Amino acid sequence: MSILDNFDKYQYWRDEKLANAVNSIEQCLLEIANPSVLSTAEKDKIQYLCRTNNFALFEIKAQDDYAQAIVQINRQVGLIDYDQHLYAQNDGLAYVTQSNKQEQRSEFIPYTNKAIGWHTDGYYNAQNNQVRAFSLFCVSPSATGGVNQWIDPQMVYLLLREDNIDVVKALSHPQAMSIPEHKMDGQVRRAKSTEAIFFIDEPSVELYMRYTQRKKNIEFLDSLEVKQAVTLLDDLLKTTTPHHFEYTMNANQGLICNNVLHNRSAFVDDPEHPRLLLRGRYSNRVCCYNSKHD
Repeated sequence: MSILDNFDKYQYWRDEKLANAVNSIEQCLLEIANPSVLSTAEKDKIQYLCRTNNFALFEIKAQDDYAQAIVQINRQVGLIDYDQHLYAQNDGLAYVTQSNKQEQRSEFIPYTNKAIGWHTDGYYNAQNNQVRAFSLFCVSPSATGGVNQWIDPQMVYLLLREDNIDVVKALSHPQAMSIPEHKMDGQVRRAKSTEAIFFIDEPSVELYMRYTQRKKNIEFLDSLEVKQAVTLLDDLLKTTTPHHFEYTMNANQGLICNNVLHNRSAFVDDPEHPRLLLRGRYSNRVCCYNSKHD
């Protein structure tokens, strides 16, 4: 039995989660001196933050090859099984920048300057192709906008459950949310997936979430309980709690996380220096062991 259906396990998990929660950006941000070789302190802090709050922010000095630097950092904290998703390069990183309307990828909102609602990465994937972690690194920020917000999905579950357990029960229904198939040039690139919104990930035995506020073509279970629960989830996301974070990444700053819920505000580019982020998605979690066990 898991925390979803065992009250004693849930209480222990809840108390530990709250006891280790961070409530300021300063607690989450660290400087990395050498991306090629993380110090013990740097690695321990990333692992600790990802174990307790599922994310860590970092900053590095200017690099000749940013992609290589990010791949090296990610590998050292266990992110090696990258998701070769659409538009990812050979190193598993996608170069996320505003595209012109003639490019195919402009149909995907991350490659526009529009606002993006709350979501987890890979929410359209089936559980056997789960995105368990991602990294996001800013090479060049936008002129204005492009603000990120995020919140630990496990904390979202906790807050909802403390208020009304029936809400999280509805969101844990195995058919709570369906994502339609995606076709490109008449070919099915991704099959339809139907899964729970909150679930226990079998390999890691960790609580995970798959969700998007982009309601276009998204189907929720035809159940009053599920639809009411989704409304309450959205209400929580648009409020401000001590567990909501907001930050605009500057050049040379990045995020490593176990697939936290996040969004992005609209932005305006500097034509001379357009916004560019490097994004990696991974099927494994950040390796959250103390360095002495690695």
